[in-house]
Amino acid sequence: MTETSGKACVLCMKWGTPFSAHDVNMLFAAVRDHLPVDHDFICITDDTTGLDPAIKTHALSFPQLDQSEWAHGKWPKLLMFDRRIVQGYETALFLDLDLLVTGELTPLLLSVRERGGLYLMTKFRAFVWRAIPAAFWDRVPGLMNLVTRGNSSVVGFIPKQQFHLYDDFDAARDLKAYKNDQDYISGRAWRRRCYPKDWCIGIIHLVPYWPFNLIFRKYRNLPKRPKIVIFKGNPKALGLAGQNVGEWGTKRRRGFGSIGWVETYLQKYST
Repeated sequence: MTETSGKACVLCMKWGTPFSAHDVNMLFAAVRDHLPVDHDFICITDDTTGLDPAIKTHALSFPQLDQSEWAHGKWPKLLMFDRRIVQGYETALFLDLDLLVTGELTPLLLSVRERGGLYLMTKFRAFVWRAIPAAFWDRVPGLMNLVTRGNSSVVGFIPKQQFHLYDDFDAARDLKAYKNDQDYISGRAWRRRCYPKDWCIGIIHLVPYWPFNLIFRKYRNLPKRPKIVIFKGNPKALGLAGQNVGEWGTKRRRGFGSIGWVETYLQKYST
């Protein structure tokens, strides 16, 4: 794998009680194993207690918006574009804490370095687009960008090209114009694109639709294409490990029982 030139940073954010220092440390360890290029790991947080000493930290301060509004769209995520945090890094990768790293992350940074702009995890505007196989979208990435909005669970970017996303944020204007941070980023980023389909994927999308889920339980195997698997809502990764896992997922995509590769991952990075 060709390495990036210059230094990269990987960012995450923790505030309040939904996630703990353990979650940050686990992501840090997984990134260290899956990103063999020179990088700093930075946590933007209101509480540094318990974080691995090798993690760089930056105080979470977002005065542009009253704290009562922070969670309605996760607007403090815009701190990933704050020049005080990311200036000087050639490339940056933001990761939410509710995900597992399942493949090498270097391609996510190389995509940004080679083409510039900003990349988001794919979020298709309609089911009909998501149903199309990834091999098709690999051939027509421009078309895919037109039918996706982007998910800010994973964001890759060139910092110096995106400072305006933090500098120009105006709560009075932008909360009316955009539903949440990812819509704002999708709409205002310079050269917004999305990563290839299934590089970053929700755990529920590894489960076949009913009734095929009753026969083909592919989610039991560690997926080969995804580099990141997201656990938005329920179940969380911890809820898919152990002996007493029952049914989970949605009505149309119902999963059954624990997932071995998830349990192995948690055991490896929880130490």
